[in-house]
Amino acid sequence: MLKNESLVTVTVISYNSEKTILETLNSIGAQTYNKKNIEVVISDDGSKDETISIAKEWKLKNHNDFSDVVIVSHSENKGVAANCNQGWKLAKGKWIKSIAADDLLLPNCIKDNMEFVMANPDAKIIFSNMLSFNSNGDNTPIVHDESKISCNQREQWHHILYECYLLAPAGFINKDVLKIVGYADESYPMIEDYPLWFKCLAYGYSFSYLKENTVLYRRGDSLSQQGARIGNVAYIHSYYRFQKEKIWPELPLIMFLKKWDDFVLYNQRIMWIKLFGNKVTVPYVFWNKAMFLIRPYRVYCLIKKFLLN
Repeated sequence: MLKNESLVTVTVISYNSEKTILETLNSIGAQTYNKKNIEVVISDDGSKDETISIAKEWKLKNHNDFSDVVIVSHSENKGVAANCNQGWKLAKGKWIKSIAADDLLLPNCIKDNMEFVMANPDAKIIFSNMLSFNSNGDNTPIVHDESKISCNQREQWHHILYECYLLAPAGFINKDVLKIVGYADESYPMIEDYPLWFKCLAYGYSFSYLKENTVLYRRGDSLSQQGARIGNVAYIHSYYRFQKEKIWPELPLIMFLKKWDDFVLYNQRIMWIKLFGNKVTVPYVFWNKAMFLIRPYRVYCLIKKFLLN
């Protein structure tokens, strides 16, 4: 009988992913970790295309290779936070690896993470690196800033107040942590990662760093990217409200310029989208650069980054 200590749940987070989900699922099938110790939970957010049909066909062909394959779907679109929670709460594994249904797991993803867990028993939330890829097959490394993730818990908390410096697609988390912190915050429906990492640090957990590439992250018009659009309006609203309600109260008074910067960035995007549409155009690029002149905090950050390099 399988022991939960060795069982890993891969949650596939999907929404209208008919063009990519099969490739994602096959990347789970290509894992070097014992697939009998892998549970696959496909959590869908009310897709209107053939995502579920493709997932069901894949399950029919591959379910015997895994501990279990579960497919669950919302009857209507509820947002990425609720979709993640739907999958996470069904997970039977002690460890959870989430993957968007347009990204891919590298073959050693689960094996590398579990070996890290065995070597570091106090680790509860692990982040690794990833490679971005596109339809041309070009791979570009995306790595964590070690100064922000390989520091102590107090310093990690300090850094999270100023930016979400974590590569969410490369996260690997103990399910008990999710239970204790209350899973993703569904009051911010379109942003599951930043509020979750914020809560984890607020509860006293820290992040561990695995210096390996474990995920292929798709560039382009995907679940997590907007292509030529300025942005997903619902996401922009969720992100700004999270900053106002959770991040701002934790900032020192001297950081009022950070709050101003958040305010300007939010309003410049929303105003342009309302007036001219949600598309990156040459006039929008000039507008964006012009607004930079009234964002002294961003100027300060760029100067600081330049001097450190």
